[in-house]
Parts: sequence; structure tokens; C-alpha cells
Amino acid sequence: MSRLPYDPAENDVFWEKIRQLPGFPKEDVIPLRQMIFEPGAIFRLPEILRTAGVRFSMPILAVMDATPMRRDDDSLKPLIIRVLRQAGWEVETFVLEADATGQVHTDMPHIEAVKARLSPEKAVVSIGSGVVTDITKHACYLYEQEIQRPVRFIVYQTANSVSAYTSNMAPVFIGGVKRTLPSRYPDALVCDLETLRDAPRDMTVSGVGDLLAAFVALADWYLADQLGFIDHYSLLPELLMGSLDELLLEQAEAIHQGSLEAMALLAKLISLGGLVMSLCHDTTPLSGYEHVMSHVLDLQSELAGRPFALHGTQVALTTILGAAAYQQFLECFEPDSVKLDDCFPPQDMMRQMVFSTFHAIDPSDKAGQECWSDYHVKLEKWRDRRNKFEAFLKNWPTIKPELASRTRSPDYLKRIFAAVGGPCKFAQLAPPADEATVRFAFLNAPLIRKRITLGDLLIFLKWDRKTLWQQIWHSTQSC
Repeated sequence: MSRLPYDPAENDVFWEKIRQLPGFPKEDVIPLRQMIFEPGAIFRLPEILRTAGVRFSMPILAVMDATPMRRDDDSLKPLIIRVLRQAGWEVETFVLEADATGQVHTDMPHIEAVKARLSPEKAVVSIGSGVVTDITKHACYLYEQEIQRPVRFIVYQTANSVSAYTSNMAPVFIGGVKRTLPSRYPDALVCDLETLRDAPRDMTVSGVGDLLAAFVALADWYLADQLGFIDHYSLLPELLMGSLDELLLEQAEAIHQGSLEAMALLAKLISLGGLVMSLCHDTTPLSGYEHVMSHVLDLQSELAGRPFALHGTQVALTTILGAAAYQQFLECFEPDSVKLDDCFPPQDMMRQMVFSTFHAIDPSDKAGQECWSDYHVKLEKWRDRRNKFEAFLKNWPTIKPELASRTRSPDYLKRIFAAVGGPCKFAQLAPPADEATVRFAFLNAPLIRKRITLGDLLIFLKWDRKTLWQQIWHSTQSC
């Protein structure tokens, strides 16, 4: 089996190795020192908490949702509480309540509800997947800002589902739109391999999908650098993640079968994904055009009162769309045909475009206002960096192969995702998404954020995006 170039299970050795990589933020204070990926790790919880500075005199707040979970023959959450209490801790449980769709979402009411139960001497353990983790860590973060002292926070990861566990950021719904807010690292991450093996298989598939986003997002991050939108670009994400696609393809069958060895590898890759974003001080290396498409799909579901599809599974399918768009762009883009003055639309025209677009799904215009608050920043930056765009056009022969090296063909990505048991088309999501819903997301994703992606460049270039959609939709939806 191929090995990870940097193994987070090595802890102190891991941190010392990656500190030498270009782009590592050596000035950062990183409290995450323990990452455990082992069979039976659940029974090491007392030791892990003590190492993280949780004294027996400190009550523990265990945050979870109401979803029943199994580990072998045991009910997982009561087992964790029993392990902690038998070790000598007083444990208070707090169960996050689902909304009318039957789901818990990362929003301020849930975050404030957890925050209200914190106290200076209380430690916190989140028991769940991405949403529970994000709600809990952001509640801890906001509370720390108030009391100006740290809260001990341990993540018990219940599924290989998303790269939230080691990230010091939290995607939170603000005005119905998902925004990434500064948050905090955990003090320790516990990955009990039996727990991950026994998690619902669709959660594991979702984790693979969230990682596949790299093959659009890394190209977008390089694109943003070439257009002058970021000043902190580095090769750190690519060096840290290694041959991600090859590892996933090589281990696809074992991941599908749920072997403990494959669960460990996937958990480590997911933890590296969260660290990549944290160490780069930006989600962009693993969140590009594919994620903003997914966010618009979520926005449509939120406004319609529908349940959300699993994040990573939805992202895998938007990644395939994004990869197909990159494939067409790289094949067809001709810099000599660009009319430079036409690439800088007036602010009033774009404001009207943003508001009219989102008014169609939210007549209150709250979503439009929230989107414009971010988008107008990008638009101003785009106009201010006209010289960078001119250089981009001039240097296209050099830039093109660099972009191509950071993406993959849609068929190859579909092959990886299918091999782990992932769906191949949006109609197979739960709940399914129809063509009109996905088309809206593909065409309008660039309008919701200040982050620049291929989708923005297509708008500024006045690319025939409706024809592009027709070209890629049916080809990406075949199994």
C-alpha cells in the first residue's frame, strides 16, 4: 500500500516534519497535539483527556445529536459516556435538536445553545460528524473570545465524512448563506477505527467526496494566485496531501468494504484536509467552484425547507461538474480572442444580476443582500487587478499546464467515487436534485462569495455558459 508522505498519527514527529515545508506558518500557535487513529481508541479517551489537560475536577460537556450510533454490539454514545464516568469524570450531555427537515444545521441558534452551557472550568467533548463538530468548536471559540481563556475541547470523530475535525474554521449559515468563519482547532482528535468502520457507509462515501474537491479547488487556488487575488499561495497543500487521487483509487475497494486499515488511511487524509485549510489560513485549497456550487444547492434546499444531501457526496458530484468545466476551458480558451474592456462589467449591472438571480428563490432578498455583501468585494478587486489579468492572458501558455496538472478528468473522478460506492448522478442523491436545481447552482455559484474561481472567470470572459452547461451535464450524469 502507498504510504502518506506525512502521517498525522506520528503527532510531534509529524509537526516537526511539516514545519519544514514551504508555506508552513511557523508563527501560528497550534494546540492540536494529539491525533489518534487506532482500534480501541475509545478506551484511551481518559488518557487522551488527561494529556490534553482535562483534570478530574473539571466537568465534561458532551455535545451530540440524537442520531443513534453503533460500535460493534454497543450503542456508541452511551458507551462513550460510560467510559468517561467510569474514569471519574462528571459528564453532562447536551443533545442538539433537529429542525423540521429532521436535520441539524450549523447555524447561530445551535452554536449559541452550546455556548450557553459552557463555563470556565468545563471541558468539552463533541461526539459526532462534521455538523456537531463545527457547532461545538465554534461555540467554544466564541466563548473563549468572551472569557479570554482557553476551553479544553476534544473531538471524537464518529464518521469519515468531512474535513471539519482538524480545521480551525467553521462553515456557518448566515442569512441562509453558508459563510466560513474563523474558529478553533481541537486540543485532540480521537479516531476509533471500529467507530469509523461501523458508521453508515454513505458517511464514508461522503468523506471521499469531500477530498475529491481538491481536483477543482487546487486549480482554482492557483488561478486566484495568478489573477492577484491571494498573497499566500504555496505548494503546502499539494505536498501535505501527497498523491491523493492515487491513494483513494488504490484503497477504494478496502474503503468500500470498511477495513480498519482503510478507515485509518481515510481518517488521516481527512485530518490532513482540515489541516491544509487551517495552515493556509484559507479554505480555498480544498474549497473552490465545486463547493460554491454545493452551497447554492444547500441554499435552495434551505429556502425550500428541504433536507440537505450529504455534504461530501454532493461535493463529489459538483467536483465532477467543475472538472468537466475545466476540461472544456483548457481545451477551448484562446487569449487572443479576449476583448479586454468587455471583461470588467459595471458594478450596477452586477448588483442587479445578483439581486435578480436570488430574488427568484428568495423574494425577501435577504439571500441576495448577503451574497452581494461578499460579491461586491470580489468585483472591486477584479477591477483593481486588471494588470494581473493582462499578464494572465499573456502568460497563458505557461499557466495552462499548471492548471491542468491540478485537476483531473471527470471520468477519472467518477471512477474513484464509484469504486467507493458513491452515486454517479445528482438524481441519486438523497434527496435527489433535478437538472434545473443543479443548473441554477452551476450558473450562479460565482455570485455568492468573494472567492474567485473558474466560474467567475467564465462570467468575466462572457463565456457561453449555457452552452457549456449543455455540453457537460449529460456527459457527467451517465453511469
